[in-house]
Amino acid sequence: MGKRAGRIYCAGPLFNDKEREEMAQVARALEDAGFRTFLPQRDGLELTRCLDALTEKGFEKEQAADMLCEAIFALDVYQLLEGCHGIVVNLNGRVPDEGAVSEAAMAWTEGKAIVGYKADGRSAFVGRDNPLVAGLFDFKMCHSVRELVPAMRIALSAAKSQEERKSRRRRQIECYLTLGERLSAALQSEDKADSVARVLFEDSRCKKMHQVEWHLPRAK
Repeated sequence: MGKRAGRIYCAGPLFNDKEREEMAQVARALEDAGFRTFLPQRDGLELTRCLDALTEKGFEKEQAADMLCEAIFALDVYQLLEGCHGIVVNLNGRVPDEGAVSEAAMAWTEGKAIVGYKADGRSAFVGRDNPLVAGLFDFKMCHSVRELVPAMRIALSAAKSQEERKSRRRRQIECYLTLGERLSAALQSEDKADSVARVLFEDSRCKKMHQVEWHLPRAK
């Protein structure tokens, strides 16, 4: 991809050796394809050293820990929203890592290129992920590391400028608000289930007719 390849934030769990190795594998796959990456376990703050440095400067340990929590948040938000062009989110596990979900939500709001990765069959909703998490990825997931690179290339190519990305996201949010309003009205009817099904049927037909532009195709 050349010297100006996009930089990708790698989000996911990193609290044991297996999780850290899996995150390193995600980063390597992207780097081998020419992307640059921000991998928090490698490129972020070294907590123990930073904590020791702060206590050596006279801060109480608890105060130093509070300062580091804010520092981690600030660094990760900056890298995610300013330092990187997109994000790959590792959702493996019965419940996704809460920090990664928070980062995914921030990236989604900003209209960043976002790709979900889940090779784990466990889920909270009988074979399906929590809709409020899955929706951040247009209800599509990569199920192997090799799918990440083509998926990210497609996501990055969707909009070149920050304003284009934000404009696309605003339109998506407006359409979800419209659908949510119609569903809310359907729930006030006597036959709730039938009314909801009718709304979803009509919404599905509308999407097919107009080929909703924010639902990006996934590379095969």
